[in-house]
Amino acid sequence: MSLARWLACASLVWLIACSDDGPSGDGFDFAGSAGAARYAELCQVCHGEAGEGGLGPAVVDLAMSEAELAEVIDVTMPKNDPGRCTGACATEIAAFMKRGLTSSALRCDAVPPSARQLRLLTRREYRATVQDLFGAGAPAMTCGRATDCAYRDACTAGRCEPSACDRHTFVYDPQGRALRSVHVAGSWNGWPGTVAAGGWALTYDAATQLWTGSFTLPEGDDAYKLVLDERDWVADPRATASIPDGFGGMNSLLRLSCSGGGADDPVAGFPAEARPAGFPFDTAAAAQAVTATHVDAYLATAERLADHAAAAAPAWACDWSGDRAGCARGYVGDIARRAFRRPLTDVERARYDALADADVATAIHAILISPNFLYRSELGVAQGDGRYRLTGWEVATALSYTLWGTTPDAALLSAAERGDLDGAAGIEREARRLLADPRARAQLGTFALQWLGGEAVLTADKRPDLFPGFDDATRAALARETRDFVSHVVFDGGGGFAELLTADYTVVDATAARFYGLAAPTGGPGVVPYGDGRRAGVFGHASVLASTAHSDQTSPIRRGLWVRRNLLCQELPPPPPFAGGVPDVDPNATTRDRFAQHTANPACRSCHQYIDGIGFGFEQLDPVGRWRDTEQGHPIDATGELTDVEHLGSESVATYRTIPELARLVAGSRAAPACFVRQYYRFARGVQDSLAGRCARRALEQRFADSGGDVRQLMLDTILSRDFVVRR
Repeated sequence: MSLARWLACASLVWLIACSDDGPSGDGFDFAGSAGAARYAELCQVCHGEAGEGGLGPAVVDLAMSEAELAEVIDVTMPKNDPGRCTGACATEIAAFMKRGLTSSALRCDAVPPSARQLRLLTRREYRATVQDLFGAGAPAMTCGRATDCAYRDACTAGRCEPSACDRHTFVYDPQGRALRSVHVAGSWNGWPGTVAAGGWALTYDAATQLWTGSFTLPEGDDAYKLVLDERDWVADPRATASIPDGFGGMNSLLRLSCSGGGADDPVAGFPAEARPAGFPFDTAAAAQAVTATHVDAYLATAERLADHAAAAAPAWACDWSGDRAGCARGYVGDIARRAFRRPLTDVERARYDALADADVATAIHAILISPNFLYRSELGVAQGDGRYRLTGWEVATALSYTLWGTTPDAALLSAAERGDLDGAAGIEREARRLLADPRARAQLGTFALQWLGGEAVLTADKRPDLFPGFDDATRAALARETRDFVSHVVFDGGGGFAELLTADYTVVDATAARFYGLAAPTGGPGVVPYGDGRRAGVFGHASVLASTAHSDQTSPIRRGLWVRRNLLCQELPPPPPFAGGVPDVDPNATTRDRFAQHTANPACRSCHQYIDGIGFGFEQLDPVGRWRDTEQGHPIDATGELTDVEHLGSESVATYRTIPELARLVAGSRAAPACFVRQYYRFARGVQDSLAGRCARRALEQRFADSGGDVRQLMLDTILSRDFVVRR
């Protein structure tokens, strides 16, 4: 077993062992007990997060005893599935309700600390981090072009435009063999046998003893070989794929994608992040567990990145021709400090110095498969009272990944080193600096697309015979529209939360404008007014509408639930087993007529009264979000009712006739801005709803209301909340 492989296995064994559960708090906390978790899973949807009631009665300060309550739960609860929670389940929930859901326990006199945790880097965080970490030493194809604006912005200082995604760096290790030349011959350049005939020549570096070269390539799958001394044709030992060459050998295969997610994306082999029910973000810390698939992907990607970084090492500001050992140690030590987002311990420094002495690539590989790189630490230092305060380095990391989605820059690490992040004033100063950077816009755009569920537009399966023109470029443009619109409202327009829902304009490029039938802006994406009273803010975005429809028809259910869940944070119980699916298609009926059976059936009405009246309001927007006046030859009735906007079970009803009217009803509620605070808190903290975080959210909700829905202020207040730096 090689040294690098041994180090990888040793580090990743610890990583797997730590991935299931983070450190727990001191003492018994009912807000974090098993009963609280069961209550959130089985009871909260009807009785409310804090027992305040909703579809079911309030359960705060119940008079019955704990034993009596357990018996009721055992026999009759949950309402739609009696018998699901018996024995220990019923006992644990009863204990939590009696001791945790009390007026005194639920008081918010102070913001309690949040839990200590380790946070595995998400795929987009990993991708952005390695680009920022290595810069020119990272594989050129790690800058995506069409679908991942948030990551691309991190590479190009906020400009959503092509970067270096169409370049690839070839590296060949001759293993001590003396060669006069190495060149690349493939399907791009006509398989030339010599450099003079068009072969792409690699350059030999005596310091690293490697042949390297970077070239601009087309997107797609292409075969190639390396030609040694213009005589020996060999497969690339570092290639990740190959195909038969037709002569009994193998050609290397390079898959280059500028849209992200291809084989050359550094996270192409990483499993998708788990997103618990009701949690729309990829940041759910407790849900992420390292699997064998993760390990294989981490090892392979780290090796590839390490090779590229080692090949670029001679360009580093150091005299490699002089003190090569000292230079290698300094280069590796700098990478380790930035990768771990903190100074190295003496033991770590000695370990990586020894590896650097042997081989720079091996040392970098070991850094990249270390849990210190793959995890963000939010463990803190004990304060002696059962609380832990994050170190300045941990604060710097939390700041950067929250506001930028990537690793801290040099200025932020320097602030941590000086101790500037040990107090609120220093944290606020750095947070404001980060918010002024274009990367904050990109990160907010990522939050917006996940909050609204618009990511699915990139893979939305729509029948091409029914929706011509809904191609990959259009999907990417529609996702970009949502990102750019939200960023514009927050950072340019000076508008608050309500404008996100009610704006009579959007931000589109020529592709998206053509899709909507709007006038195309000049010079790239720009503000374009709707001007026809048909759409309003994100309610009119095709990224949302296409993501909440079926492949060939609209879905009032999905669109109604989108408003309830994503905009109002109101969950409904799952449908009963006999609920059935989409009503049969009647060629002579509109979608509204077919779905009327939900409200006609008493068993369905209990939930669909909260869903259908919202979903019908979107019926003039087809399955990909384009306007229509008729369906099956019949005029569309898009009027509707918004029931119980503030609180399920409150028995309030408001009618509307257009989408802008519906948007104003939602934006003018108390529930929608409070939900927005909850959604941003979830995204930033990486935690699901809990009573432990309830008081922090309530404080943020009040500040958000006082600011008139100022989203930038909310982003700052979330950072400045006491539970950002203190843990239990």
